[in-house]
Amino acid sequence: MKMYIRVADYLQNARLTEGFTVQYLKWRDTKNKSSKFIVFRPNGGSILKANLGNEYYTLVDLVGAVNDIESIDNHVSAIADHIKNNPYSDRTGLIQVVGAIPAPVTTEDDRLVYRILVSCKFG
Repeated sequence: MKMYIRVADYLQNARLTEGFTVQYLKWRDTKNKSSKFIVFRPNGGSILKANLGNEYYTLVDLVGAVNDIESIDNHVSAIADHIKNNPYSDRTGLIQVVGAIPAPVTTEDDRLVYRILVSCKFG
């Protein structure tokens, strides 16, 4: 199974995707201003070698509802805290947030977007 899907499963099992529309590879806006999205996609990693552990990067984009500033910010912190406090999983290996929490950006319709980079050392 692809690592970005494993990361999604890891966060879904922790109930950290509840209230979000889960998507893969790219964000597809539903035009519902109250919808929140979480998007998982691959973002490179180490050289892949047989019979060795490899490092996989996954981008986790959190897109808030329109004018939803505080709750999306709190949710990003909750995800980072969960990964920090639960760094091992059978599905992901060692999972860590890379570079802490980045500065958010804003969409044209005033949705706050955070992009968290996650590293998984697996195999």
